Amino acid sequence: MTQRGRHRAPGRHARPKNHNVPLRSAIVASAAVLLTGGITAANSSEPAPPYIDVAAMAIDSTVTYDIKNHTISNTVVTEETEIEFVTSATEDATIAAGTDIVKQAGETGLAEISYQVKLVDGNEVSRTEIARVVTTEPVEQIVIRGTGDPTDIAVALATAEGKTGTKSGNKEFAKIWINQEFGWGEKQYGCLETLWFRESNWNHKATNPVTGAYGIPQSLPGRKMASIADDWKTNPATQIKWGAEYIEDRYDTPCEALDFFYDRNWY
Repeated sequence: MTQRGRHRAPGRHARPKNHNVPLRSAIVASAAVLLTGGITAANSSEPAPPYIDVAAMAIDSTVTYDIKNHTISNTVVTEETEIEFVTSATEDATIAAGTDIVKQAGETGLAEISYQVKLVDGNEVSRTEIARVVTTEPVEQIVIRGTGDPTDIAVALATAEGKTGTKSGNKEFAKIWINQEFGWGEKQYGCLETLWFRESNWNHKATNPVTGAYGIPQSLPGRKMASIADDWKTNPATQIKWGAEYIEDRYDTPCEALDFFYDRNWY
């Protein structure tokens, strides 16, 4: 029988202890810890630099590069940037639900913004805003948002009036107005559409350079339309109401007014 010795061989799970970490490895490891924002230090066979500027290396970036042979710099750049406008909406039960009427169009503003820019080897890796000067203030967009019953005629009229100012909007309001006020249906509206197309092309700012006739119905003089409202120069609805009353008083219907126009080239 062989006598067992008192000293056993190292177990297979034992790990040798290394108390002598090379100085170069320690420096590289420290540099990797100091680098922030996703910059990873690669192992290098060359000795690490004797000094690392921690503040300069704190870069918000996902760039990976070797810490040797790089150039880190800072600069300030100023750029002109658009400022988006905000939109405010006011609910109105006299306007049909699902309808937004823009009462004031929004406009973007402008600002000069200065940034502190950090570069690595000439490539931008981060920027921080340090100053902002607004050169043009944005204009708020104001919207009327309808919540009313679209089948209510008063709501339909108010909605159509809110959309006037364009040719299509002016026509839509006229169509509803003449049917509601005078009972003129599709045929009469067709004659009115043609008549006022020939007179002004449905432009509420149209002015005859010879006679001075003004607006959608080409009132002569334009101030006659003040019998409806004082905003006759700018409000298409006022012009349409006056023009429809003029036709009803003088010709009875738009189709008769159109026939007269074809004969005389005026009505």
